[in-house]
Amino acid sequence: MTAAARGSWDAAPCALLTLSADGTVVAANATALRWLGRAPADLVGRAALSDLLTAGGRIYWETHLSPLLHVERRVEEVALELRVPGGRLPVLLTAVAAPAPGAPLEVVHAALVSARERVRYERELLAARSAAERSAARVRALQRVSAALSVAVGVDGVAGALLGTAVAAAGAAAGTVWVADGHGGLRARGSTGEAPGDCPEPAAELLGRGPGGELLPGGGGAVRSGGGRIVVPLRGHTALEGVLSLLPRSGPAAEPLDAEVLAAAGGQGGLALERARLHEHSALVAHELQRSLLRVDPPDDPRYAVATAYRPGVEALEVGGDFYDVFLPGGEPGVLAVVVGDVVGRGLGAAAAMGQLRSAVRAVAGGGTGPGRLLARLDRFVEQVEAAAMSTVAYAELDLATGLLRYACAGHLPPLLLPARGPVRLLWEGRSTPLGAFARHGERVEAQVRLEPGDRVLLCTDGLVERRERGIDVGLELLEAAAARLGRGTEAASVRALTDELLRDERGHDDVCVLLLTWRGPGVGAPHAPAAGAAHAGA
Repeated sequence: MTAAARGSWDAAPCALLTLSADGTVVAANATALRWLGRAPADLVGRAALSDLLTAGGRIYWETHLSPLLHVERRVEEVALELRVPGGRLPVLLTAVAAPAPGAPLEVVHAALVSARERVRYERELLAARSAAERSAARVRALQRVSAALSVAVGVDGVAGALLGTAVAAAGAAAGTVWVADGHGGLRARGSTGEAPGDCPEPAAELLGRGPGGELLPGGGGAVRSGGGRIVVPLRGHTALEGVLSLLPRSGPAAEPLDAEVLAAAGGQGGLALERARLHEHSALVAHELQRSLLRVDPPDDPRYAVATAYRPGVEALEVGGDFYDVFLPGGEPGVLAVVVGDVVGRGLGAAAAMGQLRSAVRAVAGGGTGPGRLLARLDRFVEQVEAAAMSTVAYAELDLATGLLRYACAGHLPPLLLPARGPVRLLWEGRSTPLGAFARHGERVEAQVRLEPGDRVLLCTDGLVERRERGIDVGLELLEAAAARLGRGTEAASVRALTDELLRDERGHDDVCVLLLTWRGPGVGAPHAPAAGAAHAGA
């Protein structure tokens, strides 16, 4: 090799080696010697290429590369690692087998290019890809948690949503949701993978109320470990709403729980619990309001019996626009008034309008007004209460001495007569438009029917019979058929059986109100002073 060629050989930026047929180094340039930290006398003729590689590279050379060179006579850009002072040096090997000049033996010319930066770049790419995949998995997990919490109803629903999504998303073996009881303590509201009694109540120090507990990395201070469990506080805007206590999986293949997912899920769960608690409190207040509006204290009189049922369309609120009432109109002796009404809409707004309309019915009844004139007066009332416009009302007055029932319906379903003897039938007379349907007011029509002892009259709202998938006429036919099968059980049992049968499909989403009145006859006994009588039963 000339001096010029030798200079180019040594100045090459890559390691250049010439190997004998058995892999022994027969020549090495200055770059190779510098990388390996060896002198020429220590390398040339004394070491094979396999001696310069890491254990994995040596095996790969002996089992794959060397045989491939003898067969294919060429390998290109094979990733290997050289053993160099201070560690390992990743390289890319390209080698070509060629005959030795003037001899039949072959030599191998090898070039090793440093791949340190390339390997670093590839590792960074892999790390970035892994981080992106972890982030995507976290986003998907949190989306499942958010979707479940968004449709959860009530505190128990939120607890169930957390157990069904957050526990699996974090990779836990089991979990229990504890909810603040309002007195500084916690109460278990649901578990998965374990019985509620298997999970100890989280200690105060793990909830930020004491010095103990170990913060998990990545949890932002929101996730703590203690007693072999992971505790995730569920905080609302101002207070601790509950705790999610998780039991990690055990075993050599178990991965640690994702603290970032838990912290985010805990934040969403705490806000969801706060909303659910406030909603349940509002529902309780609304329910009590509804019960107070529907509370009836009828006169205790053995000549009649009445039973009622009420099912609101907005189940979470337990309030609606339907109402019923039983009272003595204007204190008239021997006359009992019953009314069932339906205010347009549902929820608190309809309940408020219902309360006003129910009070107005009592206010204008009595003094010989009668059903027709009462509805005419209500027309003028709904002009002042817009939310009560287009309400429907069925109003009846029963003379307890004679059994004469006078009634009128303002756009409402007709009363259903259930005689003690004979077929049931709808009372279609005495009908007119809903309240406030026309600007010009006039007299409302009314009708009457004389009851026999034991006869019953059923008043109800359209939620009992009306469905989207069928017409009102079919619903009324079903009502008549169900009423005909009731028999002569108690009023409360009859109302319960009737509503259970007609609401069995559970596809009605409207308010339902039912009132069943029985006239027992004129000589059953003497009336008593008005009181909360046992003759009235509500459901």
